[in-house]
Amino acid sequence: MESRERRPDRSAAQLSRYRHLARAAWRQLWRHRARSVLVMTCAALGVTGSIAAVNFAAGGRQQVVDQVARLGSNVIVVAALQDRSTGGRARTGTIATTLRDDDYRAIRREVPAVVRSSALATASLRLKAGGLSKVAPVVGCEPAFFDIKHWTIDAGRPFDAVDLRRSARVALLGATVARDLFGDASPVGERLHINRVPFEVIGVLAERGQGLDVTNEDAQVYVPLMAAMRRLLNVEHYSALVLEVGTFEALPGAVRDVTDLLRDRHRTGGFRPDDFSVLNQQALADTRLAASRQLGFFVRWIGLSALLVAGVGVLAMAWITVRDRTREIGTRRALGATARDVFCQFAFEAMVLATAGAACGVALGWVASRIVAARAALPFVFDIGNAALAFALAIAVNFAFVSWPARRAARLDPIEALRHA
Repeated sequence: MESRERRPDRSAAQLSRYRHLARAAWRQLWRHRARSVLVMTCAALGVTGSIAAVNFAAGGRQQVVDQVARLGSNVIVVAALQDRSTGGRARTGTIATTLRDDDYRAIRREVPAVVRSSALATASLRLKAGGLSKVAPVVGCEPAFFDIKHWTIDAGRPFDAVDLRRSARVALLGATVARDLFGDASPVGERLHINRVPFEVIGVLAERGQGLDVTNEDAQVYVPLMAAMRRLLNVEHYSALVLEVGTFEALPGAVRDVTDLLRDRHRTGGFRPDDFSVLNQQALADTRLAASRQLGFFVRWIGLSALLVAGVGVLAMAWITVRDRTREIGTRRALGATARDVFCQFAFEAMVLATAGAACGVALGWVASRIVAARAALPFVFDIGNAALAFALAIAVNFAFVSWPARRAARLDPIEALRHA
């Protein structure tokens, strides 16, 4: 019975002892406010830097993912190359004119994996609206082009099959072209001269930004394919073909079938180089995603380094605290405080400040991530999981660092401490 009664008494005494240590620690923190603020600042900066760096990498990855979604992961682009074998003589500087309507029809007829397609005819032409003028790329395309690109209309309407058949002089503007030529006013219904040919603006496309192929689609003008070929360029060949495959699994086979078909029709391959290229958008996307993952790996190391540097700062402040309070440590030990009491007090003081600083760092990390995303023109991403991981790592690193000076304080001999204080 006596042993059972002593256990509650002992537990109550220990609880009262720890409460006394906590109150003493709070008094010390309030007494040395400048030092406390410095410790919190070190911890906060480490967490802020780590979170901002990781979210920066995540924003870059998200941008690539968004660009892939806009391109479509199952898209093939057949582009004309420079013609180097016209009339048996080497020729450079001229794009091949062999990508014609017969090739386009053959692909749609003989490659069943292709579900949607659009031929393109492009050139940089002079635009004029009102008193403003500029040179910009003009793209002749079919209505399916915007469905393949997952591109929506911000204002007005898209052109349709009727506009395509009639070679209607209508135009869709990228967001940048619309701002440059018409400012804040709506260009829908206005007249736009392209290479001195009048076109009616029927719509403005949603802003997309720069694509994976370094093309700023917002700075382009889009017109019906036949209008571009007959009224603007006067050509009978295409600049490129955009093909959408039904499933990702069918993409390699479709690329192979399109390549073999065009080589057979153009009599290339072997000793004669191809006058076309078949580009797989997924390969470009995979390359960008791999680079993004590599960047994320290095950025995580940078974030971990920020936490370690912040931990060193907390260690330095804790070491200075122990050195400056040697007399207090010796006095407390002489009055009966145990080494465990001294360790707990100093560890508690440092960890309270480090934890509060890390919590502030999470909030500052959100602000810093938003600022960095805005300055770098990246999507804002705040990964809660990474923020929690950075907070937990900061607590662990700071505890590991503050344990060293706290152990040093606990091991001080009270007589030596009072003598050298």
